[in-house]
Amino acid sequence: MLERIHRIKGIGLLHDADARAHGLKKASFIYADNGRGKSTLASLFRSCSTNKPELLVNRRTIDGNNDQEAILQFSNGQYSSFQNGSWDVERPELLVFDADFVEQNVYAGGQVTADQRKNLLKFALGENAVVAQQEYDLADNNAITAARSLRETSNQLEVLHRGLTQTQFERIVEVVDADDQISVLNGKIAEAQNIGLIQAKSLPQELVMPALNVDDIFNILSTSLENIDLAAEQRVKEHLNIHNKNRLEKWISDGHAYGDEGNCLYCNQPLEGVELIQAYRSYFNQDYNQLKSDVSRLKGLIKASCSNQIVDRLKSRFENASAVIDGWQEHVEITPPTFDESSARDALSSIGDLLNSLRESKEVNLLDSVGSEEDRNEVDRKWQEVLNIVVACNDSISNAKAVIADYKNNLAAIRIDDLRDQIRDLEWAKTRYRQDVIDLFSQLALDNRQDIAAKAEKQTKKDALNQIMQATLESYKGRINELLRGFGAQFLIPNIDFNYRGGLRSDYVLQMRGASIALNGGVPDFKNSLSEGDKRTLAFAFFIASAESDTDLASKIIVIDDPMCSLDLNRKQQTRTVLKRLHDNCEQIIVLAHDVHFLRNLRDDVLRTGNPNNVKCLKVKAVANRYSDFDEINIDQECESAYFKCHRMLDEYIAGNAQSSMEVARSIRPMLEGYLHRRFPGLINSGLLFGEIVNQINSAHFPSPLVYAQNITAELNEINRYAGQFHHDTNPAADQVQVIDGELLNFVERAIKVIHAGTP
Repeated sequence: MLERIHRIKGIGLLHDADARAHGLKKASFIYADNGRGKSTLASLFRSCSTNKPELLVNRRTIDGNNDQEAILQFSNGQYSSFQNGSWDVERPELLVFDADFVEQNVYAGGQVTADQRKNLLKFALGENAVVAQQEYDLADNNAITAARSLRETSNQLEVLHRGLTQTQFERIVEVVDADDQISVLNGKIAEAQNIGLIQAKSLPQELVMPALNVDDIFNILSTSLENIDLAAEQRVKEHLNIHNKNRLEKWISDGHAYGDEGNCLYCNQPLEGVELIQAYRSYFNQDYNQLKSDVSRLKGLIKASCSNQIVDRLKSRFENASAVIDGWQEHVEITPPTFDESSARDALSSIGDLLNSLRESKEVNLLDSVGSEEDRNEVDRKWQEVLNIVVACNDSISNAKAVIADYKNNLAAIRIDDLRDQIRDLEWAKTRYRQDVIDLFSQLALDNRQDIAAKAEKQTKKDALNQIMQATLESYKGRINELLRGFGAQFLIPNIDFNYRGGLRSDYVLQMRGASIALNGGVPDFKNSLSEGDKRTLAFAFFIASAESDTDLASKIIVIDDPMCSLDLNRKQQTRTVLKRLHDNCEQIIVLAHDVHFLRNLRDDVLRTGNPNNVKCLKVKAVANRYSDFDEINIDQECESAYFKCHRMLDEYIAGNAQSSMEVARSIRPMLEGYLHRRFPGLINSGLLFGEIVNQINSAHFPSPLVYAQNITAELNEINRYAGQFHHDTNPAADQVQVIDGELLNFVERAIKVIHAGTP
């Protein structure tokens, strides 16, 4: 029997634990919260049992400076010591059920579903089973890693091709100018969304064909006077020829307009009887003056007919049309119109020059007909050049209007959804041929190969492991089934068959609700067979069957770490029954648990037929630096409800036992609340503050039983006014209230009296 744990150093949270003052008994129950060192203690016992120092070496205290050490004292003064990384004496009589047992002898750490073959419970005996499990575990981990890598790569790709299958995405053809096409399609979408505005845009207008009217000019140029006195004409011509001065005739004609005077306006000599003056009067008659007046209008007529404003107006109209066409260029490609302004101005200028030349000739020879048919044809030819320029410009404007009209007609037929689908396809093409996506497809191919290889290796290891599991189940099938029935399990092991194919191979089935569940596939299968409690139950059943089948059980020390983990109420009760039976037949049983109520009930089971002196209860408690150490435990007190704990504290305070005055003061109100809830079960709403409970009692009417407590509500309010000052829900400064023991004792006694007497 393990009589005492002398010390444990440098092992997990048991950095410097000393249990020399706490001897162990035939039934030893050790309570500890999760994370306080139960598993470490169980591993220490397992390490001593199997002489596997690595179980402790791997649990070296992370931040401790103590060398690892453990000293266990057994019966007859025998010791087992762990120092310098090894045990001096191993103790095979220690049989330990803990996580290490499950991980080494029950496949995949206690999991038993076919959905995860690595978690299928494996019952194995000997080192071969452990090795097979480890090999499969490694293969399974490799398979999980390979599958995870494949899944992660696939997930990364899936984000990129939502809406397409991976195969469709991979087969997308590369589009080199995808960005340009997307830009064009976005432009079309914008146009289609603004079709109303686009349709309302103005169209370019052709140039107005100009007109050239030179008939009056040529009529004046061709006019001559037939009613002029020929003698006078000859006389004037001779005079003009004698002087041979340019524009002399015009000069004389202009001077003749002042001829009404009797004397010469130039020399003041008398003009009467001068023959040349008489010839002037005949030559420059009224018709002549009319012709002269008409000729004087020629300059204005020519200027008006050949004005640059003609080209200016054409240019302005052309610029307006060009501006309108430019406004359409954002929607459709249009060849801009052209207007040969320079040629038009040159042609018009040539017409003006020709007409002015003819005008000047006419002015010199007023009575002569000026302007030939060739002159008129030349004017028409030059004007036709202007018209041709206008026609060419109008043709280009007309073509632009046709292009715009065609675009507007097509615009109405555009489907925005189709354009967006095209953009989506182009975006997919861009994404597909990004370098990182190309790399992902390469990684995917590699992951697929590794996944296939890992699954094949896993299957091989699984087959080998199944062989060992089947042999082990056959050895203990009867007792395991008996235990499973006792635990209320819904599954049994009906039979195990064997065969040899390249080594020992076997297969077994579980039977659940009359249906057989094959190990290596079938319907139904392990995938949906066993719950977490079933897994733990199956593992525990194997351990118990192994222990009970041991012919030397009477000399064995049974160590159980958290046997009730994941078990329901019925299985916990059956577990206590099994452990009690083990206790009765083994030398010693040590149970480690985080469920203090389970330990109390198990202790009570043992005490019904056992000697209290053979029962020991300890706990693993937290000490400095969050390490752990051993201490005594009062299991009954640990299992107290809040009400009984408060009641006990107040009783002990009245009896004079040392207590924290503040803790006692804070226990008054919850004790009274617990009392009222127990006196009137189900009648007082949960979650009410104490004052609200008193108000509920005061507001009660017959036949409510609460009326029977109305005689104590005044006293309850008095006590609450005192006790409430120590609680933060009624006094934020509760921590600063000073407790006066005399006053506290008075209210404690009054509270106890209310409970005992039911009166103030």
